[in-house]
Amino acid sequence: YELWCNMLRRCYSDSFKKKQPTYEGCKVCDKFKSYEYFYEWCHIQIGFANKDWQLDKDLLIKGNRVYNESTCVFIPKDINSLLTKSAASRGEHLIGVHWCNTNKAFVATVSKGKGKRERLGLFNTELEAFHAYKQAKECHIKEVANKWKDEIDPKAYEALMNYQVEIDD
Repeated sequence: YELWCNMLRRCYSDSFKKKQPTYEGCKVCDKFKSYEYFYEWCHIQIGFANKDWQLDKDLLIKGNRVYNESTCVFIPKDINSLLTKSAASRGEHLIGVHWCNTNKAFVATVSKGKGKRERLGLFNTELEAFHAYKQAKECHIKEVANKWKDEIDPKAYEALMNYQVEIDD
């Protein structure tokens, strides 16, 4: 019930969306608005009862804004956090890139989860730094997917293996 309420809150609470603007424009399909239907759907999904697993709406279809049975999947929290873009805190540069005044160069870093960040190097251009980030991030996502392969929904595994970092992420 709490999961259902939180899903509705993310989509329809103005105060929640003020704090979490990434949910602006998100919706819940008509079937999921019925608690009974949502309850039954959840109970036949891989990972639903697992501790620290979360309902995800946009892994299977990148950028999806609608919670429904064909786009939602349960995934471990550490997989879900891998895909968080943190656009609000990133600043003006491409994802995975920042400017280093000391070295007068662009720096690429990739998050390895749980606060671990790996510095990928210094680059003359922002685009070079982004490409280093893209390669490292996609590789890391595949490593994590393989770690969870036997536990997650095969659709989630496939989406992770095909995940591509885009320049406008």
